[in-house]
Amino acid sequence: MLGYLAVLAAPGPNMLAVGSLAALRGFRGVAPFCLGVALGAGTLALALHLTFGALHDMQGLDYAARMIGGVLLLLVALRVMRTRRPAVTAGTAPRLQRMEDDLVALAMGFGTAATNPITGAYMLAQFLGPLGQSGVAPLAIPLAVAVALAFGLLVASVFARPAARRIALAHHRAVCVTSGMALASLAVLMLRPLWGA
Repeated sequence: MLGYLAVLAAPGPNMLAVGSLAALRGFRGVAPFCLGVALGAGTLALALHLTFGALHDMQGLDYAARMIGGVLLLLVALRVMRTRRPAVTAGTAPRLQRMEDDLVALAMGFGTAATNPITGAYMLAQFLGPLGQSGVAPLAIPLAVAVALAFGLLVASVFARPAARRIALAHHRAVCVTSGMALASLAVLMLRPLWGA
């Protein structure tokens, strides 16, 4: 979950969408979007777990699973470190016709997270790697939902203040590099047992 928190902390489209909605509509206006993001991340994690988590029931796949998972995690780390600073324009934030249209905001958040390739690659790396062997993989799915929701609401509460949003964007590169290094460290830990093989 700490690794997933590092993925969430990298400033990108999700964070900018939450921040923009919070700045435009306040905390209450962005809460359904945050819930949609959390549910989308959980759905993506569940789909990947059901698809790839069963691979560890087969013998002889430990080496391959660690290798694939570690490499995927390194690729995610590189992508996070190379994330460009989002452009702040009027068209960046998702627009809703009515503020009270919570179902539209929920669906937008769900679609954003369920199709996020960085989240998908990170979850796949975990289900092919350490989570696939631990037996606690099913617990990761509700935890991913809880972490995504808590982080989204935290970002919303911070970015509801325009000054905080400007500061985060000003330090975009440092946040991306720090998050990427944390993910790369997790990848090294995943691959480390293979060096002695």
